[in-house]
Amino acid sequence: MSGDLSARLDAALRRQEQHEEGTRPDAATLADLHARVARARRGRAVSYAAVAAAAAGVLGVAGWFGLHRAPAPQPAHTPTPTSTATPSPTPSPSGDAAPTADPPAPLVPVSLPGLPPMYEAPEGILDRTGPGWFVVAYAAPSAADGDDATTLALSAPTGELYHLVDVDAGLHLSRWSDAGVLRAVRRGDDGPSRVVTVDLLTGRVTADDRVPPEASWVGASGDDEVWMTTSDESTTLHVVPPTGRAREVAVGSSGQGAWLSPDGRRSVAAPGFGPAVRVVDLATGAGVDLDVPAGQTCSVAGWLDADGLLATCADPVPPSGEGERDVQYLDHRRGQVVRLDAAGGAPQPLQQLTGDGVAPWIGHPLATGGLVATSLPLLSGSGACFDVCYDGAYVWEGASVSPLAADVGADQEICSVEPGGDGVMLRTNGLCYEAAGGFTWWTVDPATGATRLVARAVEGAPDPGVRGLVERAAP
Repeated sequence: MSGDLSARLDAALRRQEQHEEGTRPDAATLADLHARVARARRGRAVSYAAVAAAAAGVLGVAGWFGLHRAPAPQPAHTPTPTSTATPSPTPSPSGDAAPTADPPAPLVPVSLPGLPPMYEAPEGILDRTGPGWFVVAYAAPSAADGDDATTLALSAPTGELYHLVDVDAGLHLSRWSDAGVLRAVRRGDDGPSRVVTVDLLTGRVTADDRVPPEASWVGASGDDEVWMTTSDESTTLHVVPPTGRAREVAVGSSGQGAWLSPDGRRSVAAPGFGPAVRVVDLATGAGVDLDVPAGQTCSVAGWLDADGLLATCADPVPPSGEGERDVQYLDHRRGQVVRLDAAGGAPQPLQQLTGDGVAPWIGHPLATGGLVATSLPLLSGSGACFDVCYDGAYVWEGASVSPLAADVGADQEICSVEPGGDGVMLRTNGLCYEAAGGFTWWTVDPATGATRLVARAVEGAPDPGVRGLVERAAP
């Protein structure tokens, strides 16, 4: 067995990507993973998943979400109105009463066996959406294997769920910037996946030939979209304007992902440990290799601020000897959390890693400053969960790290974090490497811990049930 850490990480990432794509491990693999996790939980001195805390100001939910906002409290004393000299309006000569607004139309339930309760989408509702509204993709009940049909539903901030359209394709949602138009990746039945545009009124799916096959979503840079393709040798970014041809930006070495800077102008390839970290300007294509701690390899977790990248660094993995255990803990190899300077400065050590510490893995910058990230299970405290249990969400502010306060239930593990909603989107499951019923999605205010349910996993639904969601961008 190889002791190379990069290989271990790549293997873990491939497993994670398989779950994202709705592909469950076989029974033997699941049994092995269950056994490893069970041993780790019995033997750990410090709980790996100690991130849930009591949330302040938790929002309730209506309907199947149960989300209702409490009415605003009335003042203890209501002032007595003061009389004014304004005369009363003169009745019209006809004697007609002033017109009144029509009452809202009643909601009409929709019966979709195997999916949560939802209503027909009222006419014009898409035009009234904004941040806080989400389109949720479910594996349609008609999908035999969860790959060839998708039900799209609209999740309102008040908790109601509205049925939009059914699409005869497996969709992974990417961007929702126009009210009636969705950008997504259509999984290929027998061919490669393609970037598509989905009409939310008709369900029509149109391929975008400007983006190469097998592209994955990176993010938005102003009005432009940024997609990524990888090969064994290199990573290429594809900058796609609303109209016109896309242009390519070469990143250099192959990577498993890429993240845009907070201003959307630069990108860094990540994650994965390597001796170099390269930042590329999307407008010019110019790249610069950042300084890393001498003799160490680093894995970037994300942008900590406008010019700073948060990274986990450690000495390279030594060659494994015969019979040597296939585990190389970061805290045994001078592991540390480091701020890398995208402006050309020297790396700044923030924290030395210990067996029960937090090694940032995949994260995203917060609008209020700092970065929220999951934790890398490559510390001695992870035990038999080594490279498996990517659980937890932590907020980094410089050298300070603290668990993200979120009330997602004691039976849920936090599998990934993304920006959006009230500040942070969380994806949870009973076990992160299991996709039965899909993942449950929450939005959390990182300042208060207020947690709101957005889409719940569906018990007994075609695997993976909830495929994902995307938030309406600000008009």
